[in-house]
Amino acid sequence: MKTKNKIITICLISSATISSIAIINKVISLTSDKGILPKENRQSYHWRFGTISYTCQGNGKPLILLHDLLPGNSDVEWKNTLDKLSNFYTVYTLDLLGFGRSDKPAITYTNYLYVQLITDFIKSVIGKRTDIIASGSSSNIAIMACCNDKSLFDRIMLVNPDPLAKTNLIPGRHSKMQKLLLDCPVIGTLLYNIMVSKLSLKKDFSSLYFANPAYKNHDLLNSFYESAHLGGYNAKFIYSSIIGNYTNFSLSHKLGEIDNSIYIIGGAKEPFIKETLNEYQTLNPAIESSLIKESKHFPHIERPQEFLDLCQIFFPTPR
Repeated sequence: MKTKNKIITICLISSATISSIAIINKVISLTSDKGILPKENRQSYHWRFGTISYTCQGNGKPLILLHDLLPGNSDVEWKNTLDKLSNFYTVYTLDLLGFGRSDKPAITYTNYLYVQLITDFIKSVIGKRTDIIASGSSSNIAIMACCNDKSLFDRIMLVNPDPLAKTNLIPGRHSKMQKLLLDCPVIGTLLYNIMVSKLSLKKDFSSLYFANPAYKNHDLLNSFYESAHLGGYNAKFIYSSIIGNYTNFSLSHKLGEIDNSIYIIGGAKEPFIKETLNEYQTLNPAIESSLIKESKHFPHIERPQEFLDLCQIFFPTPR
């Protein structure tokens, strides 16, 4: 009888704990949407795996801007450069599937999924050959999309692309277990909410993203936080896919196949950026590169004018 009572007590405590965690998760989801992410001038592309939120502005040759695959990121990453680029180009910015205001289906996100998204978007929405600027891990997507269909792409600019060693990482036993844990309905959601809490994002901003640890951009931070929690329970699935290495794809045998013009911009204070540039240029000697001083992972946010100056060199103003 005592054993039965203990089991009942444990079950009651467990149920209460899980219920409390579920309530906490729900509160975080409901209170994170402050309407910070821009809504004006947004359009929708109804793709087969979900609706993609995007913007289009300017006139001239089409140019796609791809944000990095970071928790909470969105096309807000390009806010400091969008207006000036649109003076000369028709600029498209996308919230990739699983990010920002785009749909966040409960699926495993892969590199090939995003390659198909970019390919279909160009064919269905743009309808002509386009230039592209990709940030961070999205550089992998841009390269693979170009390899998939070279007729859709012209010039390619990469901003702090991943080291080749990172692109070579594939789902293994450990990463699959991490993904499985994060995908759990209640506990996994709590872990995700801790990993993308405002405090955690602040640490990333000061230690990983910007050269100046004291750099403060509250609007950008709040945008990241809101984006990371929009979609409630489903918001975590892109993060678990990244942790599980499902968004990676080895570039070692692909870079040499591309004959498009490629230009890499790196933040001078980004860890191992010189080694990364050397890796890429060894595989494809035609790749050109520049470093922007006093910047780290987001040189286009931290030093927008220097970034735009390099864009004008690589994407010369149409006459």
